[in-house]
Amino acid sequence: MTHQDFVTKFLKGLGAEIGAFESPVPGIKPIYIDKFKEFAGIPCKADYYGEAINLPFLDESLDYIVASHVLEHSANPIAALGEWYRALKPGGIAYVIVPDKRYTWDRDRPDTTLEHMIEDYQNGVTDCDPTHIDDFAFGIDWAEFAAITEENLIEAQRRHYADSCKEQVARGEDINIHFHVFTPGNFKSLIADASRMESIPYDWETKAFEEQFPAEHKNGILAILEKRAKKEWRHAVPNVVHKLFHHSYPLTSTAISFEKHWKTANNNQ
Repeated sequence: MTHQDFVTKFLKGLGAEIGAFESPVPGIKPIYIDKFKEFAGIPCKADYYGEAINLPFLDESLDYIVASHVLEHSANPIAALGEWYRALKPGGIAYVIVPDKRYTWDRDRPDTTLEHMIEDYQNGVTDCDPTHIDDFAFGIDWAEFAAITEENLIEAQRRHYADSCKEQVARGEDINIHFHVFTPGNFKSLIADASRMESIPYDWETKAFEEQFPAEHKNGILAILEKRAKKEWRHAVPNVVHKLFHHSYPLTSTAISFEKHWKTANNNQ
């Protein structure tokens, strides 16, 4: 299966893609959101700046949200899914792809349990968090993560990487790692089991679930989620503020005027 098998059916209307970078989902014209101006010296694809847990959209203003290989980079995936739920209209679609750890350098790390993700949500964990660093730095297949490293230097490189991330956190900076790892089982649990809990700020209906997605890479898991019911959303992360605002950040506009502005801008491209 490929994106083309799902895009025309599910991704219609006004939507956003988070963290597309150099690999946007084909066949759509979304509003692009990223938390970084650039990554590894390459400009990010962003119309507006925002974070997975703090999007620059009003409540129930979007028809769809796309996030491909984004959720594993969020220290608080339940808060992220809740934020996407908040921004979607009733019946809106979240098109979410996560890497299947079995086909990545995360393969030897233990699956992240739902209990762990609930604890991160309850504690209001953000991406400026040191508690996942050692699990990442010392758990990944370093020879695949940094293929040019000589074997006798791998352990030193792991320590250096972990120390560098901890220094970033000490400076109050977000870090960019795979905070959590997924297989089909715990990804389904994050969606379905969590949706049944009163304390969790979303209620999703799974419209499609595909492993080894897309066909050309086969290292991902796709979940197409529909906003099923109305739950009140209170942000678990206190005092979240954006470090970088685009000059046309849309929170000051109504959803209607913002939609008109975006359609006009998109048609002029």
